Amino acid sequence: MKLDSSNKAILALALSSFCMGVTEFIVAGILPDIAKYFHTTQPTAGWLVTLYAIGVVIGAPLLTIPLSHLNRKQQLLINLGIFALANLLIALSNNFYTTLLARLVAGFMHGVFFVIATITAVKVAKEGKQSQALSIMVSGLTVALVTGVPLGTFIGQIFGFQAVFFLIFILTSIAFISVLIIMPNNLAGSPTKIKHLFLALKVPPLLKAYAITICTCGAAFVLYTYIADMLLNISGFDKKMIGFILLLYGICAIIGNLFGGKLTDSKGSIMALRIILFGQVIVYALVSLSAYWQTAVIINLCVMGFFAFAGISPLKTFAMMSAQKYTPDFMDSSISINEASFNVGIALASFIGGVVFAHFGIVFNPIFATLFALPGLIIVLKSPRTI
Repeated sequence: MKLDSSNKAILALALSSFCMGVTEFIVAGILPDIAKYFHTTQPTAGWLVTLYAIGVVIGAPLLTIPLSHLNRKQQLLINLGIFALANLLIALSNNFYTTLLARLVAGFMHGVFFVIATITAVKVAKEGKQSQALSIMVSGLTVALVTGVPLGTFIGQIFGFQAVFFLIFILTSIAFISVLIIMPNNLAGSPTKIKHLFLALKVPPLLKAYAITICTCGAAFVLYTYIADMLLNISGFDKKMIGFILLLYGICAIIGNLFGGKLTDSKGSIMALRIILFGQVIVYALVSLSAYWQTAVIINLCVMGFFAFAGISPLKTFAMMSAQKYTPDFMDSSISINEASFNVGIALASFIGGVVFAHFGIVFNPIFATLFALPGLIIVLKSPRTI
């Protein structure tokens, strides 16, 4: 990829996305260390994960409003600045409730970032390369899942969990400087109001977009959240193999994410979603069979990671195009609700996965993952290929 001004801007967004991803996922890997440091239980320390997720869902639709009258560069600088300071506060804090508050603020900024970054990536991208730009921006999130989280967990276990958040502060500061230097100043914002959120929830085509996002993004987490148990107790893997398998899953997720961007640019978002959701429905269901053969389940999970993350770019593109078409005067609000839908899907799927696991057993989770994705496939099959 030639590093012209457009690509440099997108890479700055990808670095920011990486920082958001590590911050979101890292706590799960260092939760015992955090609980020990604050002299609390792991379920209590788990609120650091819960409050971050709540912050993302609230931040995306609500906190974009006070920033909306500024240009995109100013929005990003304020967003990254607050996010960096929240992580610095976590790194310096010795009070659990202060850390909880900082995590909530970081979650707010995470939600806001992906609204701003989605619009900015499309605006700075070259004509015909918008979906690829979105996939590169989001790739920071998937790279965080594959490399940032394991590395961050290692650093946290050796140097203490505060070291991880101090490192995130440094990387976010670099992203801040990159945006300050590289991002163009002529990307105007789109002033929005609270009433626009309610109006965006009244447009049927946009409700379809939100539903597709919930189904496409969430389905994998019905299974993925509890995948370790399946690999240990159904597939018979040694505990040491779990990390290696999840690494392969993450690598395939990165490839799938980039593939989704290219497919969307060439086929359009609806056709791309038809292909990807059809793949999801088949691949998730097959895990209930492949789980009993180690080689087969590894291959199956790699393909699952590919299709699970291939949907991100067409989802964002579909939401963006739908917002431009149906709510041109307040598209930021429509996009912000779609960004919240990503996390609603993950939370809902993880909850359903837990219920299925507890009452039916892990072997049924792949079937319910398929059922979770199926409404999304039905909606896109019935949708015209106009976007």
